[in-house]
Amino acid sequence: MSATTARPNEFTSATGDEAVCFSTVAQLSAALDAGEYTARELVQTHLDRIDRLNPALTAYVTVLHDAALAEADASDRRRRNGEPRGPLDGIPVSVKDVEPMAGVRFTMGLVPFSNNVSDFDPLHVTAFRAAGAVIVGKTNTPEMGHKGITDNLLFGPTHNPHSLAHNAGGSSGGAAASVAAGLAVIGQGSDGGGSVRIPAAMSGLVGIKSSAFLIPETRRPNAFQASTPFQSIGALTRTVADTVVGTAAFSGYSSRDPHSVPAFAPIPESTGELVVGFDPTFGNFPIAADVAAITADALATLAGLFAGAPGSRDVRVTEARVALADQFELAQLWRSIISVQTAHNAASFLERGVDLLGTHRDDIPVELAALIELGFSKSAVDHAKDHELRTDVFDAIEDALERCEVIATPCLAVAGVENGEWGRTVGPTSVNGVETETTIGFTLTHPLNLSGHPAITVPVGFTADGLPVGLQLIGRRWHDATLLALAAQLEAALA
Repeated sequence: MSATTARPNEFTSATGDEAVCFSTVAQLSAALDAGEYTARELVQTHLDRIDRLNPALTAYVTVLHDAALAEADASDRRRRNGEPRGPLDGIPVSVKDVEPMAGVRFTMGLVPFSNNVSDFDPLHVTAFRAAGAVIVGKTNTPEMGHKGITDNLLFGPTHNPHSLAHNAGGSSGGAAASVAAGLAVIGQGSDGGGSVRIPAAMSGLVGIKSSAFLIPETRRPNAFQASTPFQSIGALTRTVADTVVGTAAFSGYSSRDPHSVPAFAPIPESTGELVVGFDPTFGNFPIAADVAAITADALATLAGLFAGAPGSRDVRVTEARVALADQFELAQLWRSIISVQTAHNAASFLERGVDLLGTHRDDIPVELAALIELGFSKSAVDHAKDHELRTDVFDAIEDALERCEVIATPCLAVAGVENGEWGRTVGPTSVNGVETETTIGFTLTHPLNLSGHPAITVPVGFTADGLPVGLQLIGRRWHDATLLALAAQLEAALA
């Protein structure tokens, strides 16, 4: 039913000089400090690999050759001169194209913005640079990040490095493919419905959505946008340790984010036995048989974990049932809430002369058009009613977390989604004969964006077809460290 190891191919492995492209942050930093190679050489190796493999993947939509080499040279100067260096100094990273970067093309996956250039850096780009990271390019995303698949009418689909016939997931699919294929060490993603965890699971990576407001964002013109639903910048990486480094780089207080929490001593982590509640369907999501089998095997591994490394604890697995609404209703609730934000963005574009529902209607997929129309149709009372249902989701997850510290579920209902017609790929219409909403309904991620709880996905195996499967771990608010420690234990046990 499952393969215990991946099937390496030219996209997911490398030999010779390019073998360095699959090293961790710690390994690369040590090698750079030891003078085994320069940051310029490291970045050039990644750029050469991008030039060779990206045409088949469409992970990147803009590659910053000259700027990346200039940043690498600056990192090398810091090392030569003994200047202070950041935790990511000289490390190649990618930035999702739904986020701006000053002086760089910023399309959001939209045809009418194919030549748009941003004039400012958001906080996470500034944070990357403050950490010394080298940004090698912008990665592909569905239009405005509206679905859990990466495909758009401007650039087409992002192909999964494990199987080019399949999608890398979304909406941070380009970021995921860039890391899974050794085209970056960390991929910056954003998660408003699972957009970090979905592509991480599909691409065999680690991806975390932190507790709401732990990572600041300076969104404008709407500084309050990140709460409806809860949205977070996140790192896509090949290891839990790299996720820790990436998350730390993005974290910290910002007075320009009205949601940002001030620096505080982390909540003391519990000691003793860690109780993990396994809900194999997260309420009542239909789960494909191969995904169900692989996640059940992962739970057996979890149940055998004992404290060893710092922060780790003995693990006991119990049954859990989270009393969520019907999965199709949950997907519609998420779409209803995010539709208001999507319509607001469309209204802002209209002020700039770009009419997505008028002259550019044929330039966007029907699912995005429907989402915008839904947002325009909703009254303030309708929106408030949605938040009553959202409260039920929050309470159901809180109720379950009173009985255990961590909830474990499959991350996705299916292991993979095949790419369809250019720009039109969506998820399955049904799983196990049960109807699912096509843009987000095949995922078990979006309820956590309604509730704000932290959640991480960890790769736990491969289907018989060689597609990765991810296990989602859900924690109590502000107990992100518990999830990261448990994910590291599981990763080590599966290695």
